[in-house]
Amino acid sequence: MATKRVKKTDVVSPSSAELRKAVEAIAIQPKSGKITLLTRKLFNVLLAVAQQADESGDTYRALLSDIVANSAFDSNDTALVKEHLRRMVSVQVEWSQGTSSQKPGRKWGISTLIADAEILEDPQTRRVWVEFSFAPKIKKKLLDPVQYARLSLQFQSQLRSSAGLALYEICVRYLTNPSHLTMRETWEWWRPILSGTPDTEAGDEAKREYKYFKRDYLRPAIAEVNAVTNIFVELIEHREGRRVAEIQFRVTERKQPMLALDEHPNVFDSTLVDRMVKIGIPLKEAQSLYADSEENRIRAALQLTEQRLRSTSLPPVRSAAALFKDALKKGYAPPVETPAGATPAVGRSAAAAVTADDPKARLLDEYSAYRRKEARALYEEQGEMERELARQSFEEDELPVLGAHLRDDWRRRGLDSKLADSAFFDWLARKTWGEPTDGDLLAFTLSQSRAA
Repeated sequence: MATKRVKKTDVVSPSSAELRKAVEAIAIQPKSGKITLLTRKLFNVLLAVAQQADESGDTYRALLSDIVANSAFDSNDTALVKEHLRRMVSVQVEWSQGTSSQKPGRKWGISTLIADAEILEDPQTRRVWVEFSFAPKIKKKLLDPVQYARLSLQFQSQLRSSAGLALYEICVRYLTNPSHLTMRETWEWWRPILSGTPDTEAGDEAKREYKYFKRDYLRPAIAEVNAVTNIFVELIEHREGRRVAEIQFRVTERKQPMLALDEHPNVFDSTLVDRMVKIGIPLKEAQSLYADSEENRIRAALQLTEQRLRSTSLPPVRSAAALFKDALKKGYAPPVETPAGATPAVGRSAAAAVTADDPKARLLDEYSAYRRKEARALYEEQGEMERELARQSFEEDELPVLGAHLRDDWRRRGLDSKLADSAFFDWLARKTWGEPTDGDLLAFTLSQSRAA
């Protein structure tokens, strides 16, 4: 069979390309192995590379540096890519047309994400190439799809959770649907698709309780998609009595993303591996943890561990590596604030600058009250250890810059103080969703209009 050799000029640029992703490959359910954020991203980049190729063939080829969009990856720094290629060859997924409904003529299939992969170094130029292929049964569907969603790889590069990326892919498909509604399915059906974890590997609590799925995956994913992409997603819950039985999403278009986009996004953030090594985790284990976990949870666990190591008011940490791995596994580290690259249009200083008679100031006050309510709901859904860590993080990060009266009120009464309560949940909202932007205010206005 012919072997495909893609020219350098044919290689996709992850920061600007658009991917036509077959609907069969969007709502995929993992059956063995976990689909992480980086697995999804790398799979999408490989698909875009193959779709932009100008010849037919069975094997596709691209420069490693172009695939990861990170010049730091050279011939001696390929461990992370190798680990994800291994997983893409081994993880088994079920694919269909995106719903659990069984309609006449519908097809179902199971395969690995890619069939095989190689990393090769050109002995003359020292450039490193990745060669890969897809399973024959699904190759045509993937590369020349009849029904597909148009995905922006620039938006995907900004998403930092597997659930966020999976939700974005699904919802984009329904953006042009007249109803703007996604499929309606049981929440148990959505869980493995958004979490990337097979039901056989999910904890009993996660499989049994909708509130944990909503807390750990739905809320963060919706907030993330609404913050950095060109779509706005709303959760619709369908109840049987008091129990949430089925869910779906309403999707509307935004004219521009809510946060500033990085013009040179990286698929991999190898600095996280470096930070894990610095707190005592062996390199190979750090690479494995990075391959297995969500970037946002790694960042949160690292921040918690590093802050705890700097603390002079608490007992010394016996093992920073053990603390980090416990926080990563149990997910109790408070979220990391919006990266510096995101440029909020409206911040606390901007809010203070507008007068009380300004309609925008009133809108910002209303939106802040709404976000405090959402942050309180998120806080109340957490366990006591998570709440304690959130309060501790507030005391270390935010309390020192607040007024003396508020600091005293917090230390005497905690959340029983109305003043301290507002400051705490304002802070928690910013930690979770970032500073409010003009786009957020517009979306809030539209949602209030629909509710009226």
